[in-house]
This record gives sequence, structure tokens and C-alpha cells, in this order.
Amino acid sequence: MTQWIRTRGAAGALAVALLAAAAGCGPKENKVVVKGAVTIDGAPAEGVTLSFYGPTDKAASGVVTTQADGTYEVMFNATAGEGNYKVTANKVGGNSKFQPGEGMDEFQLKMAGGSANALPARYNDVNTSGLSAPLQKGKNEGKNFALKSK
Repeated sequence: MTQWIRTRGAAGALAVALLAAAAGCGPKENKVVVKGAVTIDGAPAEGVTLSFYGPTDKAASGVVTTQADGTYEVMFNATAGEGNYKVTANKVGGNSKFQPGEGMDEFQLKMAGGSANALPARYNDVNTSGLSAPLQKGKNEGKNFALKSK
């Protein structure tokens, strides 16, 4: 009976490891980790959503929202490759009839027509944002973005 418990325990541990790898929690050498800070007119920018588009991507590889101090950290698969990533920025404005919260994120607000971007529209378009970051597999620190409110 003891042997069966050991085998089951090892098999259980293997199953957990395989599930973690399948869920994207695998080795970090296949990931891109980006850390930095965002400011608007020189002040820390809370609640700015950044979307990172790989060199050949039409969809965002990674999306993150800044903390109260303007900092962010995002990790995503390196399938888009290394190179210059274009970045867009969006911030739900105070004149929106809805605000993000539990159960409703910025994308859902935008689709419902309830969010207004508090930043100039150019930042929300991958072709006009003017924001980019050279990224490689592994850690990419100090990727800061200084945005203007007008």
C-alpha cells in the first residue's frame, strides 16, 4: 500500500507540472518579461493599459495596466519573436458612464461604448502611438513611457 501512495504522489506531481506548463507557467526562457513605468505630463500614471504588438503581430502579445505609482510588469510568450514591439496606451477617462472594476475590464467597457480614452487618440492606434520598445526573450527592464495629456 505504501508503494501505491508513492507512485500516485509522483504521478500527481507530474500531472501538476504538466498542467502548469500547458497553462503558460512553463520555463521563463520562452517568455518576454517587461517592466517599466508610465507617466502622463511627468506624473505617475495609474490605470493606463499598455498593449505590446510584436514585430509581425496584428494582435497584442501582452497587455498590462499600470499600478498607482505608474509602474507595470507583464509577461507573455515569446512567439512573436524578438525585436521592436509597437505599444499602444489607453486610459479610461473620468467622463465615462462606467468605470472598470470587478467583473468589468477596460475592453468590456470599450465594447459596451462606456469608456472614453483620457489620452489623445493617437496613443490608442498602433500606427500613430509613436510608442515602441526593443524586446528580447527574458527580462526587459526600464521600458518607460512618457505620455502627454494633449
